[in-house]
Amino acid sequence: MLRAAYELFCEHGYAATTLQAIAARAGVAVQTLYFTFHTKGAILSEAVGACIFGFERWTPLVDPVRAGHARALRDYHVWWPAFEEAADAAAALALFVDASVEIMGRVGPLVVVMAEAAAGDAEVRAVRDIGEQRRVESYRAVVRVLAKKGGLRRGLGVERANDILLTLLSGEVYQLLHAGRGWTPAACRRWFRETLSQQLLGAPG
Repeated sequence: MLRAAYELFCEHGYAATTLQAIAARAGVAVQTLYFTFHTKGAILSEAVGACIFGFERWTPLVDPVRAGHARALRDYHVWWPAFEEAADAAAALALFVDASVEIMGRVGPLVVVMAEAAAGDAEVRAVRDIGEQRRVESYRAVVRVLAKKGGLRRGLGVERANDILLTLLSGEVYQLLHAGRGWTPAACRRWFRETLSQQLLGAPG
């Protein structure tokens, strides 16, 4: 159901996608959608979570973040242990960028959908705002690991580094480069690595 909703949101936008259309694409009754999710906004929220953590790892309405943010990073992001165990900050940042580009390839189109729908829909605004707050928390955890590895450039604190990371490594920037300018995911990955290495670590990627 979530994959069907995700596909339709990306193809037609949020407002134009009906529960009837989602049910038809998923091969379920509309009543099943209502029983499981209750609202279209809840479906959008769950679709965002499935994009980030992986459709195959996501259980509807069992949000790992609610169980504790740090635990969610360890248990639901398969790349997190390798990131924490990386030999140095440069290697850790490269792992994080690679994982993020994979995630943004899925969630980037939904970011655009939510931006278009948020102005006229309070539920969409709420989903967007909660998602952004979780991104802030997740990126701060990443920056703290980089800092512990002695990787942040001289004079750069955790909060300022987090601001830089949030601004540059976003679904909006990925969509601008990939969908807007035709960059391949590999080209996006290289640019994010190089730019973030320079901005955060003060060294070439």
